[in-house]
Amino acid sequence: MVCGVLCILSATLGVIGDETKAVSFAENGGLKMLYDNRQYPLAVAAGGKTHIVWRGDEGFPYCISYDMETREFSEPVSLIQGYEDEIDANHYKRDHHFAPVIWSDPEGYLHTLFGCHRTTGIHLVSKRPGDSTEWRRGIDFSESISYPKIHRIYDDKTLVYTRYSGHLGFWQYHISNDGGNRWQGGGHPVVNLGAEPQDGEHAAYSGSYNTTAVSADGKRLHVAFIWKVEDPLFNTRYNEFLGDHTQRYNLYYLYVDLPSGKGYNINGEEIELPVRKKIADEKCLVWDTDQRPAAVGPSICLDENDSPHFLLPVSEETPLDSAFYFLKRRAGEWEKTRITKTLHPFNASCLQKDEKGYYHAYMITGSGEKLVEGDGLPTEMDGYGWGQRVEKWMSKDGGENWDLVRDLTPVPGLRYQNIQFVSDGLTSEFDDLFLFYGWEDTNSPGIGYLWDAR
Repeated sequence: MVCGVLCILSATLGVIGDETKAVSFAENGGLKMLYDNRQYPLAVAAGGKTHIVWRGDEGFPYCISYDMETREFSEPVSLIQGYEDEIDANHYKRDHHFAPVIWSDPEGYLHTLFGCHRTTGIHLVSKRPGDSTEWRRGIDFSESISYPKIHRIYDDKTLVYTRYSGHLGFWQYHISNDGGNRWQGGGHPVVNLGAEPQDGEHAAYSGSYNTTAVSADGKRLHVAFIWKVEDPLFNTRYNEFLGDHTQRYNLYYLYVDLPSGKGYNINGEEIELPVRKKIADEKCLVWDTDQRPAAVGPSICLDENDSPHFLLPVSEETPLDSAFYFLKRRAGEWEKTRITKTLHPFNASCLQKDEKGYYHAYMITGSGEKLVEGDGLPTEMDGYGWGQRVEKWMSKDGGENWDLVRDLTPVPGLRYQNIQFVSDGLTSEFDDLFLFYGWEDTNSPGIGYLWDAR
């Protein structure tokens, strides 16, 4: 049996401030136990429960449900059960990209997708609506999937946004009319920085990492992306060649009008899709970070006018020492506000705006620690950065000034990473339910936490 033994914490609680509890649901996590915001969702509410997926320490996917009324967890389910003969167990253990995502369709059935890194992956569908205990095989929709992100769009359709092929591949979306049981035709390419003609700066070895959000009416796909330099390029700011995980720069933005399939920049100027490096630099650039690493795409928050705001870490004095920045558009220009320090440009964040117009930034923070930069596909828990604290900051003046309002760290002394809010049936996010994980040292298993402030 390749699935191994799963260790579950018995509802261990970390009391935070006003009695809000961070509840641990698993202690068998591997690297990227809960993935960063390039893969989404990791938890979805359906049938009165929150269904959570994660990557175990042997690399296999698991699922557990949390009763929203009783606040109790179910027994965990191994999602690889029954598919052991068709997988490469060593590949799952080695490749953190194989981590799962989960979503619900309009009829309440759950879908999960895992084993995706330039592969078809395994798509499962729950046998019953709102129930994550038994699964059947779902349909494949692409021979090459990496970093899947799923959204509900207009007319109750479902969109999945993924990268095709490797680092120099392109990003595209697929649409399903029935939540993922059938898919319409091929993919729709959006970002391909290495596309012909390769007339942009370093276009021949340019890739990207993308994050996405969807407008309230489901008709606009917002795409933010950073530039990934594939070949070694000397960094004159830090006077060295940077590693693969930090040779990533700049912030770009465009949106796709989904009914027409056309792309536009922030000014409403139509952009030919897929956007290539030269056009991205000229028409879509939000922030030229001037060789300061911006390792992953930002958290995207949409206001009442469907205007995007961003939160992301960017390097400062060294390639790893970083700070979180809030970006907004005002009077035709992008404005940047520094919020607080963090240990690594991979450290996670999530940005939300409430009904009062206040911005809430949830971030993995900290300073002063030596970090491990893994080579290739590291398996050690420290391989992609961490922070000592999980913090909530707030701005009441449109992002001009920020204050620390709560330290949400459940257990002092652990290392933390990757905040993701629970999806409310793919139509929105909860503002009082989110996930993150922690671990003791680089060889320790991850502990998954659900923060419940309802």
